[in-house]
Amino acid sequence: MEWFDCNCWCGVPKSPPTARAESVETLLEEMRRAGIDRALLRNAAISEESPEVGNPLTSADAATSERLEAAWAVLPPHTGEVGDVEGLLGAMRDSGVRALWAWPNSHRYLLNRTTMGGLLEAMQDRGIPLFLHRREMPGPLGAYELADSVLRDFPRLNLTIVAHGSWGEDRLFRPLMERFANFRVDTSRYELDGGIEEICNLYGPERLLFGTNFPETPMGGPMLTLLHARISDEDRELIAGGNLRRMLEEVRL
Repeated sequence: MEWFDCNCWCGVPKSPPTARAESVETLLEEMRRAGIDRALLRNAAISEESPEVGNPLTSADAATSERLEAAWAVLPPHTGEVGDVEGLLGAMRDSGVRALWAWPNSHRYLLNRTTMGGLLEAMQDRGIPLFLHRREMPGPLGAYELADSVLRDFPRLNLTIVAHGSWGEDRLFRPLMERFANFRVDTSRYELDGGIEEICNLYGPERLLFGTNFPETPMGGPMLTLLHARISDEDRELIAGGNLRRMLEEVRL
């Protein structure tokens, strides 16, 4: 079974995380120790500084190992920092990037049709996954309210919220799963008793992606939770890596 982590990073953040992964070598060593095969990687600078700085650093980090794949962050095209939609898509194609992150609160923009409509439309049509970090938006409801707003305008978008809390936020994300076929969450702190089993039964295993949120949280916890979930081996393989692998393979750049 291949473990493909959708949510991990390396670099030097403003505040030290639980573990340390200041270098990509440290991250790779932790992946080896935990038994994680591949990771969708971002550098801390991608969110804490700027995509102008973080995107190239992420690609440089990912280029050090075949086990890593870079994911970039987006900005509004109006300021010319990451280019227009076609320019960004061309840069992604040239760099082999197939997934994007949005940090609208940290980077001070509105993730909506007015500001990002052209890019979101292209991402929806081309199957490009978009990731949102749960704690990026203020308050416990912010990320889900944002996801609902975006998906109302772009209902086919592959949108995933990562790093939701361990107390169970099913009342927030299950309605989104029911309405939007391409909405997902990761498993990094999804520790609700029987939660993985219910999501598989109600919405299908395709709605969960394995993620660790390392180095903010250890890698072993989400692996243990998934390994002991009372689901079929086929469903477990999809969540562990099959879903993310398929999503990236289906991207059309």
